[in-house]
Amino acid sequence: MKKKLAAIKKYSNMTSVLNRIIKDNEPEIIAMNRDQMWEDGIVDVNNPSAILEYAPSTLRSKKKRARYKRTDHITLKWSGDFHKGMKLKMEPEQFTIISTKLPYQGFMDGRFGNALGLTNENKEELRKLIKSDLILGFKNAVQNT
Repeated sequence: MKKKLAAIKKYSNMTSVLNRIIKDNEPEIIAMNRDQMWEDGIVDVNNPSAILEYAPSTLRSKKKRARYKRTDHITLKWSGDFHKGMKLKMEPEQFTIISTKLPYQGFMDGRFGNALGLTNENKEELRKLIKSDLILGFKNAVQNT
């Protein structure tokens, strides 16, 4: 019984439990953000319907020089470094998606300042994932100790 109480007690610090679940799901969270940009052209999570297009000169340059040549909308994926550098920055009460590989100083200012993050739709998917993990973890703590 003491083992079971100890296993359940770890759920009294919900912030810690949620942060662990979020960190455990980092690959899925980052994939959601990458897919928003690559598949859907969302480079502003606050305005996901505003799909931006490349300027004609950038379009020509991307077709010639970019590793990832998709040009039907802005993907923020030229060499792939920005996308590969994406990770979670954990804080006590929240997390932020960042990239350690910015193409140039000030890249996240201005028009791409809201590219890193999740749309409301993906936030809802994340809530479902967290809820599921939370329920399974609590159930496991109760049943298997």
